[in-house]
Amino acid sequence: MRPVSSTSKIGGCGMSEFRKDPLSDHWVIIAPNRAERPEQFGLGSLERSTGRCPFCRGHEADTPAQTAAYSATGRLIDQGPWQVRVIPNKFPAVENVREQRPEQRDFFRSRHGVGVHEVIIECPDHVTAFSHLSDQQISLVFQAYRDRMAYWRGDPRLAYAQIFKNSGASAGASLEHAHSQLIATPVVPTQIENELVRSADYFQQHGRCVFCEMIRRELADPIRLVEQTEQFVAFCPFASQFPYETWILPRQHGSHFEFTEDGRLVGLAVMLRKILGRMEHLLNDPGFNYLIHTAPFGSTHLSHYHWHVEILPRVSNTAGFEWGAGDYINMVTPEQAAHVLRFGREPDGRQT
Repeated sequence: MRPVSSTSKIGGCGMSEFRKDPLSDHWVIIAPNRAERPEQFGLGSLERSTGRCPFCRGHEADTPAQTAAYSATGRLIDQGPWQVRVIPNKFPAVENVREQRPEQRDFFRSRHGVGVHEVIIECPDHVTAFSHLSDQQISLVFQAYRDRMAYWRGDPRLAYAQIFKNSGASAGASLEHAHSQLIATPVVPTQIENELVRSADYFQQHGRCVFCEMIRRELADPIRLVEQTEQFVAFCPFASQFPYETWILPRQHGSHFEFTEDGRLVGLAVMLRKILGRMEHLLNDPGFNYLIHTAPFGSTHLSHYHWHVEILPRVSNTAGFEWGAGDYINMVTPEQAAHVLRFGREPDGRQT
């Protein structure tokens, strides 16, 4: 059942708004405009669309005007054949406007839903599986992530940019053509704030980065290790919230993704493509999300924080206990999940 039209929403006229929950301290984006976005997937359906795809090359007029485009060599271009294209989201969760309504700071705290919402179109052809892209193509995608994040870092309205990808209907995708998104906001998301506080506490107590310590321990006892290179380490976290949840961390400490060098982006692309390909093959092609956690714009180098990629395959449902308690039940041990993703079989030798 589709949500009601934004024009009939009680308490608003379709404009986005940040609202602060007085109990959990979470920010919520109220974005009635998002109800108007198209759906290529039916409920639970993964059938390929037969309609006109607005993201395919040659259909550029079907989207808002591009904010950036990259050639096959990674050069920014204004026109001509593109390999990665960045556009404003046609149905944004936040509004890219300069004038802001005053923030309301009474019991119910709210502020104007100002921000930036962009779509990164990951290829010109109608490819639906991310792992079917080449390593070079994926490195261009990550170059676009980095460049757009660096660009919006200079906007004084904004405090944080979240890069994320929804793949498949179960992961929240509405269009099947390979794409990902950037949402930049004037507030730092609650989960990032929590990571910053916890990692700062650990650094103050132990004098080292908690993420670097994770890397050291996972390499010392590789029971949860999925993949490693000279530049990156991938593992299933000790307290994974979801089955087959996998994190990718750079071995070299760095708090801000937007400062990552080109060579490391290539290494990250190779590892991510390999892991997602295994997940598609071994887990029956599940929907998935991946996201980049990075430090806020208002800082430079943070000794206690470490940017990383989190991959979340959708192989289970969030049910009543998780919603009620805020804690998670994971039916696959991280050790078992890592073994499957690393070796392609269960620990007892059974093929998945």
